[in-house]
Amino acid sequence: MSQAIPSSRVGVKINEWYKMIRQFSVPDAEILKAEVEQDIQQMEEDQDLLIYYSLMCFRHQLMLDYLEPGQTYGNRPTVTELLETIETPQKKLTGLLKYYSLFFRGMYEFDQKEYVEAIGYYREAEKELPFVSDDIEKAEFHFKVAEAYYHMKQTHVSMHHILQALDIYQNHPLYSIRTIQSLFVIAGNYDDFKHYDKALPHLEAALELAMDIQNDRFIAISLLNIANSYDRSGDDQMAVEHFQKAAKVSREKVPDLLPKVLFGLSWTLCKAGQTQKAFQFIEEGLDHITARSHKFYKELFLFLQAVYKETVDERKIHDLLSYFEKKNLHAYIEACARSAAAVFESSCHFEQAAAFYRKVLKAQEDILKGECLYAY
Repeated sequence: MSQAIPSSRVGVKINEWYKMIRQFSVPDAEILKAEVEQDIQQMEEDQDLLIYYSLMCFRHQLMLDYLEPGQTYGNRPTVTELLETIETPQKKLTGLLKYYSLFFRGMYEFDQKEYVEAIGYYREAEKELPFVSDDIEKAEFHFKVAEAYYHMKQTHVSMHHILQALDIYQNHPLYSIRTIQSLFVIAGNYDDFKHYDKALPHLEAALELAMDIQNDRFIAISLLNIANSYDRSGDDQMAVEHFQKAAKVSREKVPDLLPKVLFGLSWTLCKAGQTQKAFQFIEEGLDHITARSHKFYKELFLFLQAVYKETVDERKIHDLLSYFEKKNLHAYIEACARSAAAVFESSCHFEQAAAFYRKVLKAQEDILKGECLYAY
């Protein structure tokens, strides 16, 4: 009878597996995952280690869903199915395991665009942060919190966390992708401050780093973010130019990103009065939407059609704004209502325009007020 493998040895291997996940190194992560699964079959009994393994399977699938959305991996459970395994552990979690459970659940909620829920889980995870000794894991926490607050337009809080994350990542060359993503968040926050001149250098630095590591996905995302920054600053020509570059890379190398790029391009063209050209890209975008993960962009394309076609579909616009309200996506409400108001105003329908401008003001008020996530 062969001797059982010590659980501590398997735990070390799971730590190495997690390092590869955080570096977005899919081949290495897959190899280590397979080795861990083989070792567990011969491991001494250790319930905590098995919970740690379940949590890491969940985190592994979150990575794959981010890098390769829509892909299937044989008979592997989906991230939703894996969620059930970490939600019903065999014992009450404490310390580091509790931290991972809350932190990874927050990441899942963020991916579902449930930003308020995500922040709630992150705040609970923060209580367990003293159990985390690894600097990179602390950077991961600050990055994910910053990302969520950025989407909620809590700009100062987001900037506070992202600068802490970037300070750590820049000292670890293997985490170049997280460095790029941190630069995106910083630039996005500067855009929200309307300091577009400060946003662009960070995005250009991200593009340069993405080109250095020859990562097509992040080259495309960098170009997309540069286009979005130009769009927010009102430079339609430069925005369209960079959207077109991002679309070219997406068509050739990163097709799952194409709907997002085409939406940005279409909206900029619509606002610039080039609706005929915009509607061609809207149709192309809708044709590429097959995965469930793109439902959000399908709604946004339908919004553009509702607002910018010859006869405005006011009911559809209100339906979409209600969808955003349910998810507390105040920034989307502000931007979409502003576009609808401008269209009604240009056609001298001042009553409808005023109603949508009121929605803009309400969304701005909600953004400033923020979400009450404290329980005192």
